[in-house]
Amino acid sequence: MEMPVVRVTRGPSKYLDIWDLPDEEEIELELNSEHQPVDDGARTFTGFLGTIARKPHMCPIRYLNWKVMPEENKEECWRLVERKYCVPVDPIAYAALKRFALQKIGKAWRDHKSRLKKQHYIPDSRNKARVKSNVPTGCISQDWDILVDHWYTDDAVIESEKNKERRSKQDDVHTAGSCSFAVHAAKKAKTDGCPVERSVLYPILHTRKNGSIVNPVVAAKIDKMKELLADPANHLQSSDTTGSIAWALDDVFAKVMGKERKGRIRGATLATMEDKLADFDEMKEKLASFDEMKEKLSQFEEMEQRMARMLQQMQHISSQCNQDIPLAQQSPALQKSSAASYQPSSL
Repeated sequence: MEMPVVRVTRGPSKYLDIWDLPDEEEIELELNSEHQPVDDGARTFTGFLGTIARKPHMCPIRYLNWKVMPEENKEECWRLVERKYCVPVDPIAYAALKRFALQKIGKAWRDHKSRLKKQHYIPDSRNKARVKSNVPTGCISQDWDILVDHWYTDDAVIESEKNKERRSKQDDVHTAGSCSFAVHAAKKAKTDGCPVERSVLYPILHTRKNGSIVNPVVAAKIDKMKELLADPANHLQSSDTTGSIAWALDDVFAKVMGKERKGRIRGATLATMEDKLADFDEMKEKLASFDEMKEKLSQFEEMEQRMARMLQQMQHISSQCNQDIPLAQQSPALQKSSAASYQPSSL
């Protein structure tokens, strides 16, 4: 009997060159106007964030979703990024890159848990003990127990079935791979020397390497977009060639795909208004902390000046007292010393 071919994979990249980077070195990161990585190092940056997401102590798998991951864990992840990469000084750019990085880490963390389930989960609650006993390498056993317990709850089983049904109905599947939309947009902008809007990027993100479009439904949408783009009046007016994706509520993409729903803008890697408000709140918090630190420093300097004046006054009073004390009242040792130091010039 012929044995089936077993595909050997190398597993996820570990990016040890970044982890082992000396503390005095930082990696430069080119950003677009939305403060997202877009150059050749963007893919490496995203891959490195994935290794952070798989660190069991930094991003424990015990939590059900990224929103309930403790803030101190997220801050630890970001501090690590700051040690390895040169982050912007500008507060707005800093907050945007931080948001981007934590979103990528969150997605990589969800993907990591999804892979664990695909590799280890066995349907039917009778297999739970067996799954628990098979703790994957790199997982903390207590966290693994919590995650496996969740997989076998009624709510998790029902939600899993719903997700499978939703995925089966999806026809808008992109081929961007591990590169972000912004990276693909930046490459297109450099090639064409002009801004990239959603309807121009859409065919690139839904075409396979062999030139075929992912499915007939997407092909029909692409044809409609190309038809509308044939009219120059339908083109957006933009001069941004950094890799940011141009869009408008009534652009060609919206005319073909329909109106935007509440949340993220489809076909673009832009921050939502909620993200920007969160960034603004974080900036205000940092500024408030800075103002508080300045206030404390000012108080300390004032206290230091007050102590210096008191010391000066004490020294002045002490000097004045020494001048007012008669010689007879001074210490005998001082008088003796003064007498002993006197020597007649001749007998």
